[in-house]
Amino acid sequence: MSFISLHDKDIGSVAEFLDRVPPPAVLDERAREVFAAGHFRGAVSLPYVADSAADAGTLEAVLPSIFLPPRHQPMLVVSADAARAQALAQGLAARGRARLAAVAVTDALLAGLPAHLVERGPSDCTLWQPPHWLVAHADLLPPPVLGHVLDVGCGAGRAAVWLAARGYRVTGVDWQPEALALAQRLAASRCVSLRVVEADIRDAGALSPGPWAVIVNVRCLDRGLLARMPDLVGDGGVAVVRTFREAPGLPDDVTARHRLRPGELARAFASPYWHVLAHEEGFDDDGRPAAGIVARRRGGRAPA
Repeated sequence: MSFISLHDKDIGSVAEFLDRVPPPAVLDERAREVFAAGHFRGAVSLPYVADSAADAGTLEAVLPSIFLPPRHQPMLVVSADAARAQALAQGLAARGRARLAAVAVTDALLAGLPAHLVERGPSDCTLWQPPHWLVAHADLLPPPVLGHVLDVGCGAGRAAVWLAARGYRVTGVDWQPEALALAQRLAASRCVSLRVVEADIRDAGALSPGPWAVIVNVRCLDRGLLARMPDLVGDGGVAVVRTFREAPGLPDDVTARHRLRPGELARAFASPYWHVLAHEEGFDDDGRPAAGIVARRRGGRAPA
């Protein structure tokens, strides 16, 4: 458990940290009106979470990991009081976040920082991030008016909620009720509607046949689903898939049946029913080897 405690008078160190990390990566627990008067670039207002930092269970309930950046990314915790910022950083470090810094925000610190590192007013930023593969290829999706989205293996809902916030009508399917409860909580935090279904996608009839305008499937490999995709996606609809691939650097906890073989994803979409728009065998930003594809469903009858 470790974190860096920055001094509010060391303006250079604070500026260096903010310049080094891409926003949003700042958790600001000050009161909302104080936050609006001046805050660091890319800061997210989560007032008073430091009050729960003394107890790990309480902190997890108040601030579950779904609301935070990935563990491998750096984050700055700020408060009006140095001790509160440090306590919150310690609580988060105890949950496996090693790249943390803490600092108290003062008027002098805000005044001394370069102008591009200071913002005023409310912020619509979130600390959590949707899957990069989805965001990078969002321009390839059909517009929301053309139909519904199915997020298969939606987990705690980062992809589903991000799409819902952009006007899509989204159904998320997962077998874990705890994950679906977090997805609904994440949706509520963004004031969007999300339909969730508790089901095991391996069961016959678990998925509504659609047709769906978009199917999203991230880090939840099911080869039967890949085979059924042409029957689930409507003409002109899009499939977005990104999951682990067999390669050095993949942790042992990803079992063999959840690892794509070399070229397997490209082969799964190499049929007359698909026009492949993007394909990659590379690495996710946490260093895990992954493969991704975006494919548009061509017109014509799906296989029986």
